Amino acid sequence: MTSSVLDRRLILVAGKGGVGRSTVAASIALAAARRGRRTLLVQANANDRYGGYFNAPPVGPQIVRLQENLHAVNTNAATALEEYGLMILRFRRVYRMVFENRVTKYFLRAIPGLDDYSIIGKVWFHTTEERRGKPVWDTVVFDLPASGHSMSMLRIAWVILRTIPDGPLTRDAGKLVELLKDKTRTAMTLVTLAEEMPANEARDLSGALDSELGIGVDHLFINQVYPDRFAPDSPQDEVLEAALAGKTTPPVSEMAAHAALARGRRKLNERYIAQLAKEIAAPQTQLPRLFVPTLSPKDIRSLSEMIEKQLTSSDS
Repeated sequence: MTSSVLDRRLILVAGKGGVGRSTVAASIALAAARRGRRTLLVQANANDRYGGYFNAPPVGPQIVRLQENLHAVNTNAATALEEYGLMILRFRRVYRMVFENRVTKYFLRAIPGLDDYSIIGKVWFHTTEERRGKPVWDTVVFDLPASGHSMSMLRIAWVILRTIPDGPLTRDAGKLVELLKDKTRTAMTLVTLAEEMPANEARDLSGALDSELGIGVDHLFINQVYPDRFAPDSPQDEVLEAALAGKTTPPVSEMAAHAALARGRRKLNERYIAQLAKEIAAPQTQLPRLFVPTLSPKDIRSLSEMIEKQLTSSDS
């Protein structure tokens, strides 16, 4: 039996750009931290949002504390590759002689996928990091790049195992593949919207993860769902129908038109929610659309509490 999503060592958060993936990743990380797990939230080459979500300075390539049990890093390929090189060569002076040599740098730039591998390798390292015989991080939450890029980043470890002779690189790639496929340690979550393009991309990504990498989706987050304020045959729906049928004048007519638009968006959401339930065999969590210009720490805390409640109930 697999452990709860929030109790896994590595939680991957994937999805199309613009669906709120980073918001969900931050909320998941906060939920894990609230359960007493020392949590690291990782993003790569991103415009930082985490600082604002937690009333903290912008997150950069060095690990920073956001609040109790919760730290974050916004890494990049150059920083990740330097860390990997130092792990192998041990001494910064030797690293500079090897990795910062002009000829070596030329060859490194010619290796396809090295940047992606350095980043996913850094994430793997943090899941293994220990201090005094104990894990430094109980949970690492990785906010993956957008769908297509995330597949290439995850796939690179399999490519290394198939194409490169045995050595330190293949040894670490093998450990990474084992981690990604181990349901007791790793959870794959997808974030989408209940709309045509994001839903189709979530379905395609779920299929590619399963067929190409043997990784199943553990949980599906459907973000920005419109509230159900005009359920069929409800008093609110009847009032709206009467307002639309009658000859009303502004501002009542404008309010009725806006309400009808919201009702239509909700019906559209319900259609794609049902479709996703058929196409992706994973528990769903629906997160509400928040009608605010910028998400605040209070909003992130509220979403995090919803996610924790849903994950706890779906995994029990």
